[in-house]
Order: sequence, then C-alpha cells, then structure tokens
Amino acid sequence: LCHDVIGPDVRLYWDQAVYKKPEYPKPFPWHQDNGYTYIEPQSYLTCWIALNDATVDNGCPWVIPGGHLRGTLAHRTSKLGFVCREEDGLEALAVPVRAGGIVVFSSLMPHRTGPNVTSGVRKSYILQYAPEGARIVQTDTACDAPDRQYVILKRGDRVSPPPLQ
Repeated sequence: LCHDVIGPDVRLYWDQAVYKKPEYPKPFPWHQDNGYTYIEPQSYLTCWIALNDATVDNGCPWVIPGGHLRGTLAHRTSKLGFVCREEDGLEALAVPVRAGGIVVFSSLMPHRTGPNVTSGVRKSYILQYAPEGARIVQTDTACDAPDRQYVILKRGDRVSPPPLQ
C-alpha cells in the first residue's frame, strides 16, 4: 500500500492510539492531518485502524470525498484542535468500520470523528507514512527522528524495523 501510494522510499512518520470515551455529543472537528504539522510533500498516507467496531454512534471517521484535491486548507485553533471547516455539508460521508478494518486516506483529506454517545470506549490506532526526505516546513526539520520515524521501504524493498530496546 505504501509503495503504491507514496513510492519506493517510505518512512513511518507518526503513530498514535486514540481512545474516544463516552461523552456529551461533541465531535472532533474537521481537520486535515497536514494542517497540524505542515510537511512537504503535503500529501502523505494516513491509515486509521479500528481496534473495535467504529460506528456513527461511537465516533467513526467522517470524510469529504474529493476534499484532498484542494491542498492544505487554512486551519484555525479551537479548544479541541485545529479546524478547517465548521459544518458537515451534504457531501460529508460517515465511514463506519468493523474491528480490524482500516480507513486509508490522504493527509489532505478533510475528516473528523463524530461524538461517542454510547457507553463504551471507541479505540483506534493511527499510522502515517511519508516519503523519504519529507520535511517539516516551519522548521525545515527532517521527518526522520530515529526513535520514531523509521524507514519502511527503501528502493521498493521492505526494511525491517529497528529492534525494540
């Protein structure tokens, strides 16, 4: 997947576990991943893995089909994070996914997660992959922190991750 979308030289850029606890009806706002840390090239790959069923009721992802074609949008800061859009609009699409399923999208895809109005915790694991040589624009820092952003593909060949310490 990384090779087909990004190319022959790929680096793990970011990963995080996200637990969405039950709460009052509060969605996580519309944003683009590249809106948080602007990197070049702008488009990298986000893989959102459901660790349990992600439903509309417990906060599954929502996307704006074709929204990634607009580039990195202007974002403003809110209490919950960066925001690039206020409303869902008619084109917004819920993406429920079963446990073990994956939602794959560009870092330029406007997306949000809905509120968790159930009694359970919605769990996901997010992996992001960028081309080798990607740089954080504001600081010109390479996306190659050796303890976190290791090489996945080199000249199209799989590279084993570094050993755990």
